[in-house]
Amino acid sequence: MDLNGKKVCIAGLGKTGRTLLHTALRLGAVCRAADTRRLPDADDLRHRYPQVSFHFGEMPDDLFEAADLILLSPGLAPALPALRQAARAGTEMIGDIELFGRLAQAPIVAITGSNGKSTVTTLVGAMAQAAGLRVAVGGNLGTPALDLLPSTGPEPDLYVLEVSSFQLAACQCFRPRAAAFLNLSPDHLDWHGGYVAYAAAKTRIFRAMGAGDTLVLNADDAFTAALPAQVPADVLVQFFGREGGSDAYVAEQRICLRASGPLLALDEMPLRGGHHQENALAAALLARAVGIPRAAIQEVLRTFPGLPHRLARVAEIDGVGYYDDSKGTNPGATLKAISSLPGPLVLILGGDAKGADLTPLRAVCQGQRAAVVLGKDGPRIGALLADVLPVQSVETMAAAVQAAARMARRGDQVLLSPACASTDMFTDYQDRGRQFAAAVGMLTGRGT
Repeated sequence: MDLNGKKVCIAGLGKTGRTLLHTALRLGAVCRAADTRRLPDADDLRHRYPQVSFHFGEMPDDLFEAADLILLSPGLAPALPALRQAARAGTEMIGDIELFGRLAQAPIVAITGSNGKSTVTTLVGAMAQAAGLRVAVGGNLGTPALDLLPSTGPEPDLYVLEVSSFQLAACQCFRPRAAAFLNLSPDHLDWHGGYVAYAAAKTRIFRAMGAGDTLVLNADDAFTAALPAQVPADVLVQFFGREGGSDAYVAEQRICLRASGPLLALDEMPLRGGHHQENALAAALLARAVGIPRAAIQEVLRTFPGLPHRLARVAEIDGVGYYDDSKGTNPGATLKAISSLPGPLVLILGGDAKGADLTPLRAVCQGQRAAVVLGKDGPRIGALLADVLPVQSVETMAAAVQAAARMARRGDQVLLSPACASTDMFTDYQDRGRQFAAAVGMLTGRGT
């Protein structure tokens, strides 16, 4: 992509926005960069990039009127008047994943979905590495995609990217060699403006795919199961599902591929729970789509312990299990977590629901022991569940764990799976999970 001498505006200067700025400058663009926030390191940015014109704070409507191209940070709301005016003027606007796709020469595996995408991304990356490939893993997980591109020397053999709805919303012709759309449940509705726009953004993962490409879909998810009618005709569509009939499935307690038979028994995998079975099935199909051999897939599935804060067992105290699923940031993730553990459960719920419909929680909370609610939308969840099970409202994670411990009985499980984002009370979901683990440790006086 030729940006030499082009007037390029970078909108948003978070972690990804800064990689956009660095890349645009490397490609010879004349850059302007803006952020709606007054960043604490604004002076450092001006000193580091004296050739760049910076703007911090409220954006005038005409801020981008001279731009040939706008590079969008995924955290920046598309409803900003300055961006709307640029769109009306016909200015091209793309994000980091679209730019990456135009620059990268090696094959790309891309994974999206409301839940499970980090685990599947990590699994596929590990499978590629086990097969002896030079692989670069990142995107919405870990290293920003543009930072995976080598400044000198050859590219890796394969890129494996987690891609979010924010990133896909700014894609036009992004074309992965293999892609997975794992599932869809309401999330980020406040940012997208509604469920329809959120779903439409996710489908951009396959819109530009073509002959020789493979799309992996979930047969057990109503939305993704109906997608083949929207997929370009020459794309190979493969399904994974918990029962036979799909290209990857579970039968007789084994992970199976229709093309080559059983891979391994479920009890050989450290990953537990139905949602992790789905993750393993999706990863296996993606790996096969880019030529990774069975042996490498088997090796990883037999050894991968899972990612932190995804239904991770923290402790057992007085016969009660404590599980950290802080990455359960939407109702769909929490439903899967609840279905994966034997009950009764004491649930810790709440945070910022991001506009999501929380009513599906009512059905899965039937028959559970109790719920402890906290955070911005804790009162809303408490009111929703008040006639379903005992509910206690608290102000801190430490108080939540203490309340859950009091209500739990021997043989119960305490599950932190908030169904909400964390940033109303915590730095991020990792911080929330760490505080949960620390509070559990304090129950025995050990700390963690």
